[in-house]
Amino acid sequence: MTLVLIVLIALFGALVRTVFGFGEALVTMPLLALLAVNLQTSVALIGALGLIVALPGAIRYRVHINFAVVRRLVTGSLLGVPVGILLIKYVDKTIIMRIFSLFLIGYGTYCLIRIHQHRVSPPKFQANGYDYLAGLISGLMGSAYNSHGVPIVVYGTLKKWPVMELRGILQAHFLCVGILVVASQAAAGFWHIEVAELLAVIIPLLLIVIPLGNWLADHINNAQMVKYVYGLLVVFGILLFLKA
Repeated sequence: MTLVLIVLIALFGALVRTVFGFGEALVTMPLLALLAVNLQTSVALIGALGLIVALPGAIRYRVHINFAVVRRLVTGSLLGVPVGILLIKYVDKTIIMRIFSLFLIGYGTYCLIRIHQHRVSPPKFQANGYDYLAGLISGLMGSAYNSHGVPIVVYGTLKKWPVMELRGILQAHFLCVGILVVASQAAAGFWHIEVAELLAVIIPLLLIVIPLGNWLADHINNAQMVKYVYGLLVVFGILLFLKA
């Protein structure tokens, strides 16, 4: 029964990632923790699945990818990964996670209120240099808390990227950073036979989950998708706070 629940949780995370483009780690990690799954196993499993799901996503949205932005984001992430590792070792992660989660809750709520008031704020952080900073924060959060997607979503909404461009940039960024993350996890000894066995069960089922997620994404209009993204930021902020 535990194995079945782990597989279902992983597939639910893959569905969330396929539909919305991000968020699988913040959905799955707390649920796996409730099942008392070994932390290293959870991190390795979700990291590998995130990389696998990112590949068809990057192919699907390839025409919307701004490769110059992705290059800057990935460069920043490479700098942020070791910073995240240092945070794990020397800083109380509970404090950082709760500060970040409260920011997500506040930012998502603020944006939802503005949408309902029909108020539109101008784009922010338009200079290209901010891409490196956003990437650095993403790499930091990814290596420390497996949450490298959320900072990019927040940054993209602040810059007012179109929904399809945001999807393309996210998946390309996930693919590039995911390779680094999975390789780092393997080098750190997170991979073992249990992870491989779980992937052997889950990967064939992705052939059902990913097309289902794509179908759901195609039937959500862009205006509604923006509301869902802000709502998810609030939900993920709450989950992150509880996880902390």
